[in-house]
Amino acid sequence: MMTALRGEKPHLAFVDGLRAIAVLSVLAYHSAVANDASFSSLVFCGSRGVALFFVISGFCLAFPFLHTWRTASAFHLDKRVYGMFLLRRFSRIAPPFYAVLTLFALLAFTPFGFPNASGQDTSIMSAVHDYFFSLLFLTSRFPLFNASFWTLGIEARWYLLCPLLIALYVRSRAAFVSVGTLMYVLYFFTPFGIVDEGTLPCFMLGIVAADAVLLGRPWRRFAWIAASVLLGTAVWEQSRSATSDAGDPLWHVACFFLVVAGSTGMLRRLLEWRPLAAIGVASYSIYLVHGPFIEVFVKNGLPRPAAALAGLALGFAAYRLIEKPLSDRSFRSSLERTIVGIMQLRSGPAALEPEVAPTQPV
Repeated sequence: MMTALRGEKPHLAFVDGLRAIAVLSVLAYHSAVANDASFSSLVFCGSRGVALFFVISGFCLAFPFLHTWRTASAFHLDKRVYGMFLLRRFSRIAPPFYAVLTLFALLAFTPFGFPNASGQDTSIMSAVHDYFFSLLFLTSRFPLFNASFWTLGIEARWYLLCPLLIALYVRSRAAFVSVGTLMYVLYFFTPFGIVDEGTLPCFMLGIVAADAVLLGRPWRRFAWIAASVLLGTAVWEQSRSATSDAGDPLWHVACFFLVVAGSTGMLRRLLEWRPLAAIGVASYSIYLVHGPFIEVFVKNGLPRPAAALAGLALGFAAYRLIEKPLSDRSFRSSLERTIVGIMQLRSGPAALEPEVAPTQPV
């Protein structure tokens, strides 16, 4: 029935290269706009690395579910699978985020302050409110401690929907497409448009990309052409509009084709280049820490390229000192068992069983 990736490990090396492109784009954007209001509209292209992250997220979360479905010709989703999916997402994402969030909260009481919070209320009450809401992944669109944190709340809400969206994709492509279309309609044409609606289709395209790669669709070999044309068009459009609206279908589709193209040929070999893949492996930590530090470095006279490199270096340090220990399998297993134990005390013996959920290529 499939697969083009038979025999490969669940961890896909080319995805790390794509993550590296995404985080380097965001890092370049933040270094360009730090302490400066006179930058070119083209600079906003860097912020579109977030769209690439969103497609990658959908891809990675859907991949194990779709792999099981394509190989076993069955899709199983019950409350235990769903619960363990959420538990494993929490154990992977939350500990590094909580550590970095606390670090910036402590730095706020030093001259470091709130470097990304220009024009916002930085009182103690606002900071406390922002901190505790962020612990619940209820991050605002403009977080006090780090402007990049806004995407984490969106990702967390997607985790609640992810298995359901994959199930919808498996059972009805028409309904799946209808949901994505409806999100765009609500975002662009109604007074109820919120960033979740404008970006959910981007995440959903990642699900489609995962299935295209698993099936080894022949058109993947030509996806680089579509990616090149669409990215070129998107950059041209960006040059005419100084906006970084995350709900941009053109950028979403361009990133979709880039992810699919990355699974084939010379582009795949480039993305699997070890220095690039190393950046991708540390991309979560780089994303979490770079912004405020770059802002402070630039304000204190460090040239922007040097500030960007310093932000990258601090991201690697955060990966080694914070993310890597906290994402260790033994630590995560212990955390998951603790959470399951608490849930068992609350709800009885029908609690979650850790062996149910599929392995994720993260």
